[in-house]
Amino acid sequence: MTNSNDVDVNALIKIYNQKIATLTNQNILLEAKLQTVVQDHLDAQKELLAEKMELQEKYENLLADIEEEDGESKH
Repeated sequence: MTNSNDVDVNALIKIYNQKIATLTNQNILLEAKLQTVVQDHLDAQKELLAEKMELQEKYENLLADIEEEDGESKH
């Protein structure tokens, strides 16, 4: 190097490539984590919906039983 202000282009490119690789890997990891969280949320949502439907069906069956008992007791 002729001057202390000069930068070795090869060193600059090497550091630049390392930084880009690190940031790219972090980005990929964050995307994977986000996809995992979204999928977990969708799975939990489906599970809650199925549980809600099951409880709704039980409620409707109990209501029908009560109405049936009320109808029989009036006769």
